[in-house]
Amino acid sequence: MNKKLLLGLGVATALVAGVSYLVTKPYFAEQARIELLADQLEYRNKTRYAGGVRWHYLYDFDIPDNPTVADWNTEQLTLPQILFTITNPEDETKVSYWALSIDGTNPQLLIPDGVLPPPPRRGNIDFSKYMSRSPNGRYLVIPQKGGSVLYDLANGEITKLGKVGRDIHHSMWDIDSTQVVVKKGEELLLVKLATKAVLKFNEVNGPLARRAALFGSAYMSQSEQMIYLSFDRDMAGGNFYCGESEDYIATFGDHGVPNCGNTLVIDAKTLQLVDRGDFSPNAYYCHLRGSKFSDGFYCSGAGEGKVFRVGRPSQQVGQHPANATLLALNGGDIWLTELRQRRISRVLAQPSENSPTKEMVYFHRALHDGEQAEMSAFGFGFSRYVIEHKDSDSWSESLYPLPTYDDLEKAKLVLQERNHGDR
Repeated sequence: MNKKLLLGLGVATALVAGVSYLVTKPYFAEQARIELLADQLEYRNKTRYAGGVRWHYLYDFDIPDNPTVADWNTEQLTLPQILFTITNPEDETKVSYWALSIDGTNPQLLIPDGVLPPPPRRGNIDFSKYMSRSPNGRYLVIPQKGGSVLYDLANGEITKLGKVGRDIHHSMWDIDSTQVVVKKGEELLLVKLATKAVLKFNEVNGPLARRAALFGSAYMSQSEQMIYLSFDRDMAGGNFYCGESEDYIATFGDHGVPNCGNTLVIDAKTLQLVDRGDFSPNAYYCHLRGSKFSDGFYCSGAGEGKVFRVGRPSQQVGQHPANATLLALNGGDIWLTELRQRRISRVLAQPSENSPTKEMVYFHRALHDGEQAEMSAFGFGFSRYVIEHKDSDSWSESLYPLPTYDDLEKAKLVLQERNHGDR
């Protein structure tokens, strides 16, 4: 047989094999998916999450060798991003800063290895979880020892933001990326991004402003560009609760704004008081944690996981007891992130027609040369597109789907085959 015929047969065989692979690839992918469900079902049969009420899904993604810094312009990115650091395995004092879409795609190197120190830690608290990114993608708020910083990805410029670095951070960006408000400890700062000018709450107002920021539990409204400071009457002091003292008037003025109520409403454009009232749950019943998106808050402790949408007054929209922080309200679902901020949970108000699942938990794991890389806790970034389309887009449509009742039946059959072997 001549070589051309042999070559032709070889090519034909390869083509058939290739077509066969393409035809059977979906089958093997489906089998792997059902095997994964069976693994989780076997574990859940021994826990309080039996019956498919809660599921996990892990997104693996690769950290390339010799990565290049990504284009910072992410205004039209259609999904939120997680922000994190990757530790240099050869020098643990050095980290690189990264972003990743929540569906596990589009990893972006933001700051190369060793340019900026890692965010601080305190015990088990990794302050990386307070990183935040502007809607246009250009700016980052990053906690650092001795005070947080604003990092400009366009030119590497670093602007110090006060002295507090190891405290709870709340960041809210203007949708056009012209300013950011950062609340941390006793500091409430307004940063004009074009000039990097920093305006301080206690400088705009008077002697009680620092105290209000210190004792106030912050949550913010992206749509209103308002800052809400909720406080406990006893902690803040009776005179502060109803502002009749000279210090209160010297701080916030006397220009028709109500002076009683457990919540101060501050204009994010000016840092001035514009309203006051009982807009938040009583602090005794709600250990308040503001959302990452600035659209609501979560009540831990005696609040038993109640979730509220920002308003005057705020409105309860759901409840999910967990040691968590509210990420956002989207698509009729509650999105949470655990306090360590290394995973994202989608909590459904009720199961759908096709699935018994009420909570879907998404993990993200970085791999380098096939080995797991050391990732920090997650901060978050919301593009202009995400902000503008939050009420019409559902993030869950881009994520791994809920297992259906049919999927669970298939997984149960797999478990039976495992348990009975050849019988």
